[in-house]
Amino acid sequence: MEVGRYRIGTDATPAEFLATARVYARAVAETHDLTVSVGELEWEVSRRAKRRAGAVRHRDGEPKAVVLAWLQFRNRGWRATAATIRHELLHVHLLNERDDPSHGPAFRRLAQALGTHVRCDRFVDPTWWVRCTDCDAELARYRRSKLVKNPDHYRCGECGGRYRVVRADDADGEE
Repeated sequence: MEVGRYRIGTDATPAEFLATARVYARAVAETHDLTVSVGELEWEVSRRAKRRAGAVRHRDGEPKAVVLAWLQFRNRGWRATAATIRHELLHVHLLNERDDPSHGPAFRRLAQALGTHVRCDRFVDPTWWVRCTDCDAELARYRRSKLVKNPDHYRCGECGGRYRVVRADDADGEE
């Protein structure tokens, strides 16, 4: 399926963006024979999401809405968002078919067939990096969490080392 055919510029309004997303989603569902009724789903834009490019809201195993991150679209463009739409359609399909919202084996097989990701790439730069002083593992943080405020209360999950916090805009300095 040609993603570029449905491309929309990042100067689009949220309403234009969602309209394009729905048209594209309908074409993907039909082309790949997914059990997704695009018209019965709510389609929403999240202006707050910084880590999650998309989500399917569901209740009792029934898909209710697809939520797409506005910042992913604005920062990474249509091609990245189209991959997220395919990703979320797979969740809807697997909820309908198997009551399975996971990223398990069935999801991974379908993701490969539809040329989409299992986990999305970062689309917003974090405010802080939490780095292990021993093994250089690092965690991106967007809010001033407990870990960011008190890194000495935590240990690295990889090696047990200590953490230090670095502001993302000051890669060499500390918080």
